[in-house]
Amino acid sequence: MTAAMAENLVQANNLEMTFPQGQRALAAVDFGIQQGEFVSIVGPSGCGKSTLLRLIAGLQEATAGELTVADLNPQTARTQSNKTAFVFQDPNLLPWRNVADNIRLPLELAGNVTAETAADIENSLDLIGLSSADALKKPSMLSGGMRMRVSLARALITEPNLLLLDEPFGALDDILRQKLNEDLLRIWQEQNWTGLFVTHNVAEAVFLSQRIFVMSAAPGTIASTIEIPFEFPRNPELRATAEFAKLTGEVSAHLRGTGE
Repeated sequence: MTAAMAENLVQANNLEMTFPQGQRALAAVDFGIQQGEFVSIVGPSGCGKSTLLRLIAGLQEATAGELTVADLNPQTARTQSNKTAFVFQDPNLLPWRNVADNIRLPLELAGNVTAETAADIENSLDLIGLSSADALKKPSMLSGGMRMRVSLARALITEPNLLLLDEPFGALDDILRQKLNEDLLRIWQEQNWTGLFVTHNVAEAVFLSQRIFVMSAAPGTIASTIEIPFEFPRNPELRATAEFAKLTGEVSAHLRGTGE
């Protein structure tokens, strides 16, 4: 993956991915994502959604095509290389570290711990809805939702330009999932990073996104792009409207391959 100035923050052209054992995961993937957008990806299991996120994160390398993640401001040392953070399906918290130390981890690995880090961690806790008392708790003392909030704070402490989220709320109950969706949108609006969110939940994708990429079965490609017209901020009551139900049904129809 290369970093270059481009109109889009993320640009894929004819992107392909074939694994060494011959499995073709992605074929002719083309899309562009602008800075500040929130885009969700839906598609059948095994269509390459997670693979696409890993390619964007630089965790794997495509076998063909072009993928660029642009620098926002190459004249400024702070953004000389685009900052990308990844939130995985599992929180992956270190069990022997408390909450504050888990959030601090990416800064330690990058050698970016400063005198302001403690205050930054406290601000991160407040941002994700945890208290200063939670900072000293070990992961085993937290609920599933709280562990995922810590995982999100650990990603956001790096001040990313691009946040990749791979089904982060998939294991949570629906009520908690909806609350975290609302919190995630609030944080996105406050911080203006670019979000790329993988989910199997169509209603979640519609609530969160400005656009939805619908992927085909493997080898995955972008079969259709659906614009979401609802304005921000989005209130929880949006989910109960006829317009929301109609659009959710349209996205589901695309997933079934009907295009209707």
